[in-house]
Amino acid sequence: METSSKENKIVKFSSDSRETARTIPDDRQDAKVFNLEQEREERRKKSIEGVVNFRDEQYAQDIEKDSSKENMLSSLERHNKIVLEYANDLIEDEKLSPQDRVAATIATIMHDSGKLSSDDLEHHKRGVQYTQEMLEKMQKENRKFEGVEITQDLKQKILQAIERHMNHPFLIKKNGGKRFPEPENIVDKVVYDADMLANIGFKNVGVRLGIEKFLEEDLAKANEKKTNAIEEAFKNVMDGVDELGGVVLTSLGKRVAKERIEDVNRIFEYFKENKVFENMISEQSIFEEKTRKIGKVLGVDSNVTEEVIAKENSAESKKNKLNLEIAKAGMALGIDSEIVDKLMM
Repeated sequence: METSSKENKIVKFSSDSRETARTIPDDRQDAKVFNLEQEREERRKKSIEGVVNFRDEQYAQDIEKDSSKENMLSSLERHNKIVLEYANDLIEDEKLSPQDRVAATIATIMHDSGKLSSDDLEHHKRGVQYTQEMLEKMQKENRKFEGVEITQDLKQKILQAIERHMNHPFLIKKNGGKRFPEPENIVDKVVYDADMLANIGFKNVGVRLGIEKFLEEDLAKANEKKTNAIEEAFKNVMDGVDELGGVVLTSLGKRVAKERIEDVNRIFEYFKENKVFENMISEQSIFEEKTRKIGKVLGVDSNVTEEVIAKENSAESKKNKLNLEIAKAGMALGIDSEIVDKLMM
């Protein structure tokens, strides 16, 4: 009798607690594994979407109550996306159990859910409140996340991870040097490290450019040091970024933090060497002068002209221009484009 040249494997199947076995060829086994991975990934994607939708609905409700918070939304959404990407890497590296994987994922998605309804020092408490409401709803509806039941123990672990993600050096300083609850278990550490890693970059430069108090601080320093406000905003953020390498807790987090901090510093040095800050200020001045001249020639109302100038000089416009410069610097320095994307505002 002819035998197949393919090696056969014994694969167990479980049904009603009874196991049967049969042999299937390697290629069919590989296809089965691939399909299971696809199913698992689809289930994870669907579970994540449900939690993200809840968080985004909460953001919408908070903005409805206070429309001034809307200008924070795009930066917050970008931050949330990057934090989840880092968390996924940390989850895989730490080889978390299915329950801890679920806890870390949900806590990561919801860690800043309270950002638009409370201040920096209290947003973790509001996040815990929102997440508790969501998890209780999931429990009542018997909804699972990646096939994992939301038990009381799992719920507690998620809420604790949100509460314990706060010890960013900037927040500690803002809190008068007083530390927040410390990360204790691996779920806490994954959520905390993912958040810290996502803060290694130029994100907070965009924040400083959009808040009057910070603008005034940076302008005062610029006048004192004979520089410019944009460069001072970068310097302020760079000081905080350098501190983050010493606060991450996981092995992968430490390695990634070291690499990202080096990348950020290289880009900052490139900006200084290539006079990016000075050129931006000069270009803005030329734009204002030309716009006013053209406005006069065409008889445009001066208020309209100033509106055009204000729009060009807005925080969002500056952020977009600086992101382009960051991308150019990253390309010139040979930094991977996916990494550069995580460093942008």
